[in-house]
Amino acid sequence: MLLIPFRLGYALTFCLRQAGVMVRWAFTSKEHYNYTYDLTDLNKTYLASYVAVITGHNVEEIEKYFRELESDDKLRKTLEERALANPDRHNSDVEPRYGRRLGWYALVRVTRPRVLVETGVDRGLGTVVLAAAMMRNTEEGFPGMVYATDIVPTCGHLLGESYKRYCKIILGDSVESLRKFSEPVDVFIHDSDHRPEYEWAEFLAIEPRLHAGSIVMSDNSQQTSKMFEFAQKIGKSFLYFQDAPKAHWWPGDGIGAAFVPGKKAVFQQ
Repeated sequence: MLLIPFRLGYALTFCLRQAGVMVRWAFTSKEHYNYTYDLTDLNKTYLASYVAVITGHNVEEIEKYFRELESDDKLRKTLEERALANPDRHNSDVEPRYGRRLGWYALVRVTRPRVLVETGVDRGLGTVVLAAAMMRNTEEGFPGMVYATDIVPTCGHLLGESYKRYCKIILGDSVESLRKFSEPVDVFIHDSDHRPEYEWAEFLAIEPRLHAGSIVMSDNSQQTSKMFEFAQKIGKSFLYFQDAPKAHWWPGDGIGAAFVPGKKAVFQQ
């Protein structure tokens, strides 16, 4: 019985803290969907470890690329300028917060894919992060291209001109677009319609384009088990990461991945 007041006090403290976070967010953010946020320092460390396991590279190398993205002033300025200039500026924040997209960037930098397919563009924050990684790889002699699908003609407004050379947006239903895609795919990222049946349809559509070393990822993988099931189907290991937002009321989202364990993934030597 003595524990009851303690538990109530703890619960009240937690609720008040969360309420304070929500009030601050309500007065400082314009986002009402696809929330962006930074990760806690500890969660960034866990994300680096997650990407290291998936790719077979060491944590220090992954963290180096985290810092590379975070210190890319050219990209940050481009994102801020395009956010201010877009009609959607009343529903989105100017400050770019990469969150778990740090992991996407580092994965592309260390594995050097020739072809990466992403479904779901929306404003294009994740897409431009991937394109920025491709641009760096190309400058170092490892050219690659991001192919991103979406059904909205006005998607990708954050994609600046200098990054468009490394990204092609394919308009239309993602499943149909994937069925028509003809190139071998090194990395596939599902981030569109997160209904289980649609996510599964995307995996089946891209499966013929995958090869033995392909890495398959699903954003918002906490919502369905389809990434886990697809990993089993294609005989690969599955690993999940849950992000922890910093100073944000949203509980966070997760990334699931299908990969070959114990193998250093490098698509171009």
